[in-house]
Amino acid sequence: MHLVLIIPPSPGRTNVIRMIDCSHEAKANYLWQPNDFMIITSRLASGDRVTFIDGTADRLRPGRFVRMLRQVQGDLLVFALSSVCWESDHAYYRTARELLPSLSAFVLGDIFLDERYQELILRDACGIVTNPYLLDLAAMARSVPGRPSGSLPGVCTAAGEPFFPDGKRPLRVTSGVPRHDLFLKPGYRFPFAKRYRFATVTTTWGCPFACSYCTDANFPPVVRDYHDVLKELDRVASLGVRELFFADKVFGFSGENARPLLEAMARQYSFSWTCYFHPQVYDPELLELMRRAGCHTIITGIDSADVPSLQRYGRRVDPNKIEQLIAHANRLRISVCADFILGLEHETEADVERTIRMALELPIDFASFNIAAPLPGSDIRRRVVASGRLAFGQEGFDTCGRTGILGSANITPERLRRLRTQAFRSFYLRPSYLLRRLKRTDSVEHLLIQFQEMLTMVRKI
Repeated sequence: MHLVLIIPPSPGRTNVIRMIDCSHEAKANYLWQPNDFMIITSRLASGDRVTFIDGTADRLRPGRFVRMLRQVQGDLLVFALSSVCWESDHAYYRTARELLPSLSAFVLGDIFLDERYQELILRDACGIVTNPYLLDLAAMARSVPGRPSGSLPGVCTAAGEPFFPDGKRPLRVTSGVPRHDLFLKPGYRFPFAKRYRFATVTTTWGCPFACSYCTDANFPPVVRDYHDVLKELDRVASLGVRELFFADKVFGFSGENARPLLEAMARQYSFSWTCYFHPQVYDPELLELMRRAGCHTIITGIDSADVPSLQRYGRRVDPNKIEQLIAHANRLRISVCADFILGLEHETEADVERTIRMALELPIDFASFNIAAPLPGSDIRRRVVASGRLAFGQEGFDTCGRTGILGSANITPERLRRLRTQAFRSFYLRPSYLLRRLKRTDSVEHLLIQFQEMLTMVRKI
């Protein structure tokens, strides 16, 4: 079988990251590797072939991208689309369907968490990929639009069909090794990496938590056996890659699986790496073990200065755990990137300003200031659609806020944009902050990566 994976060019050559659960424009110079596509390649048999075109990473102009499509041959097409640039992505998808009519076509992307877009795309696609770890690629290759071939696990084939019939029940899977060699393009960059060349690895896909403003709340966790992850790390090491990004939404969620993995990593490898880490998962022994296994940066969600107020969105975090996690990470010299959300529905300007002040007071290394947005699958989107504030086809919103900000009853879009700009300048342009980052850079390569990220952030602001 011959699998074809396609990511279209992004408007204005921006770095748009397209995933099943979420999509966003990069806030700085980075572009993540397409993790869902990587996982899909782990479902291939050894003799299967892959053609991979990434119009965004390779900075392809429209004409060049279309010429490459004309040369494609294969059996099965999976095409990634985004809510951030829906009109452009959909137009490229329609072109791909016209040029490649013989391929069984499937799509993936956050936009399809909205049932209205499911109905639209399923008119000429065989299905929507919802769980890349469950795919039967051979069966998918036999499908035609409107008449899928038998049962297609991990795929939605009818609008309104539950993406996850079993709700949030965790699923344990065995998995093959992704074809990492396909994804070592120079166009991919990770903002916290110490080296330009990196690989993305997943131990748990999906999220066990249920924060209603976050699209990940829709995706139950899929836990890989750590022996499978170690086989993947062997492959990554053989490619000469020493830097990793663990793309788990909550690294360490399955402690009985994570701890033996970390112990083996500490013994067998010399990777340096970054991961997302939820404050509720924190315990001192786990963080110590992560450090010994090579972790140098964690990304953790604080979201608001008023942590208890987030319970109305289903987010329950002990504020003491946040303080303990950050203090412990500093003792271990693990850098901390804290995520903050500005402009949630219940917040006033004063609330947002308190969150910004909190970011300035905490001993953290990076702050990601995200604007509350009507992301597909989020409770925010459901509310604004029901109220008539968001019409079908009105897209382009993401947490970066460059293409569109909805605002709230308490804060106008323009004021929210100014508050985010204020947050960025106040945090990143402090002399004390710049000195801290200089002290925590390990090499010229690390310094260059940090400088390029900073430069792009300044330009975007």
